[in-house]
Amino acid sequence: MQAFPSASSPISAEVARQAVQWWLQLNSGKAQARQHDGLQRWRAASPEHEAAWQRIESMGSQMAGIPMPLARAALAAPGSAGRRRAVQALAVLLVSGAGSAAVVRSQAWRGWTADQVAAVGEQRRLPLPDGGSVVLNTGSALNLRYGAAERVLELVRGEILVQTAPDSLHRPFIVQTAMGAVQALGTRFTVRERASGIEVGVLQGAVQLRPAHAPHAAQRIAAGEQGTFTAQQAVHSGALDTAASAWAEGMLVASRMRLKDFLAELGRYRRGRLGCDPAVAGLHVSGAYPLADTDRVLAALTSSLPVEIHSFSRYWVMVRPAGAAKA
Repeated sequence: MQAFPSASSPISAEVARQAVQWWLQLNSGKAQARQHDGLQRWRAASPEHEAAWQRIESMGSQMAGIPMPLARAALAAPGSAGRRRAVQALAVLLVSGAGSAAVVRSQAWRGWTADQVAAVGEQRRLPLPDGGSVVLNTGSALNLRYGAAERVLELVRGEILVQTAPDSLHRPFIVQTAMGAVQALGTRFTVRERASGIEVGVLQGAVQLRPAHAPHAAQRIAAGEQGTFTAQQAVHSGALDTAASAWAEGMLVASRMRLKDFLAELGRYRRGRLGCDPAVAGLHVSGAYPLADTDRVLAALTSSLPVEIHSFSRYWVMVRPAGAAKA
């Protein structure tokens, strides 16, 4: 006997996207009888389809209460980038089965619904309302909150390069992160989110690092220096690695970097998996490489190192010792 589907039944990401598309059609204000008939056929085609629709109906009040910017994007023209991002975000809500409040707080949701987003492989330069600028690195997301009392950039994920500008209202300029804040003191600086903490490099001026749970542990970082902080502490970590900001000019600069680490960094700028065989992980890489063509960078490695590039698919690439396929 076939089990009767319920709103708690497992739902795949693809079916969730289809269900969201149907929900959007019926809530567009333009739905006709053929759309309603099409939905009924789709629901009847699979128990998973029916379970997905039951979940949407059971979460009706939550779906109705999604943030307005996301709702507007979801109802945008089919095929638009904004609609695709919104559909993906709504599908996360549906697959999770969690309350909307929990999902809205999640990192994935906040990234999809951020004010500004850079795609994988993109460096995106944006002017700021006060005359300054910010560059978002690959896969980064940012919210802008300029108010009467302060200027805030909320780094949702990724990495940014900030150039501040004088403010006639003398409002402090702050980069807010999940682990604390970076206050600019007339400066040009980078902020990168890592699992272990937030890395900050100062090219001009100075900044103050303020851990979220230890405001007394604030640390000043001057031009030519770098620091890191977590929610509990801030640490001055020495002289600035100037190569760390080369990404803003579309370059990846390495100086005797371990191949494993080099590929991990390069992998941020391409979709899919970029792996490294342990047998060659300790080889050293030096040079300046253009990020606009990561396949070309990989090909260049075979000219300077005893390695080969094995592409199992467009999204799965492995760097192995030369001759590994014959071994």
